[in-house]
Amino acid sequence: MLKFTTQFAKFGLVGLFNTLVHAVVLFASVEQLSLDPVTGNLMAFLVANMASFIMNSYWTFKAPPQIRRYGKFFAGSLLALGLTLVIAAVFEFLGLHYGLGFLCVIFLVPALNYWMLKRWAFAGH
Repeated sequence: MLKFTTQFAKFGLVGLFNTLVHAVVLFASVEQLSLDPVTGNLMAFLVANMASFIMNSYWTFKAPPQIRRYGKFFAGSLLALGLTLVIAAVFEFLGLHYGLGFLCVIFLVPALNYWMLKRWAFAGH
């Protein structure tokens, strides 16, 4: 149980840090490189995703980074994004405030993403 708690806490800290990475790359892309916000967000997502993979590999799961593992990690990230969008769409469809949907995303998506990555991309670690 302690290993799970420690890993999940590390996973959360890596996620928080890479949210900051995303923000820095986004603002630098838009403000300094004069990219449009969509392209800036794409660049920020890719940089933060790679940083997240490296940090989770070494620190959270203590697993060597591998191309195949990154493919699974990236696919898991896209699935988490898809779940986020589905939740947002459901809350919008139901006429509920988007902030409630965001709260749902905050508590549901990271936990499911951790579980999926632990069982799939980092199985055995």
